[in-house]
Amino acid sequence: MTMLPELASLLASLDRQLKIFRQLSAELVACRPAFEAMDLEAIYSHISTQAAICKELQKVEEERAISWQAASSKLGLPSANGDLRGWAGKLEPELTDRFRRVLTELALVEGEVRYLNQIHTVLLDGSRRTLNVLANALSAFSPTYTLPPAVQSVLGQRSQP
Repeated sequence: MTMLPELASLLASLDRQLKIFRQLSAELVACRPAFEAMDLEAIYSHISTQAAICKELQKVEEERAISWQAASSKLGLPSANGDLRGWAGKLEPELTDRFRRVLTELALVEGEVRYLNQIHTVLLDGSRRTLNVLANALSAFSPTYTLPPAVQSVLGQRSQP
């Protein structure tokens, strides 16, 4: 089976995109204990990792779009960016099956990431509510427990220009 370089590039970008989505999925699961324990250092570390994964995903999506365009023009078909229906007749059956498998796996992992993202949103909302409760409790006790005079003088000096 001979494969056009444009198709090989497209398949490689789809495989990279699939790998990155799996990384993001694993990271969304791995960050749960940090939120449950309210470990801010770990939370910030996970946020940084997720941001890096998302930047990498954005780059690969751009590469994928370029690869789809190049392969479409090479085959003389309109760019359907992910739709193999127009391509099926132009490709060898083995290659069409390979693309279908990768695109199906990609759709499944994208759905999984969407689901995990919803769970992550629930975790964030719960953390926000917990912090609001704690802030309200602290503000309710502030008249009872005043700051020591030494701390008040330091804070008073900071607020003056």
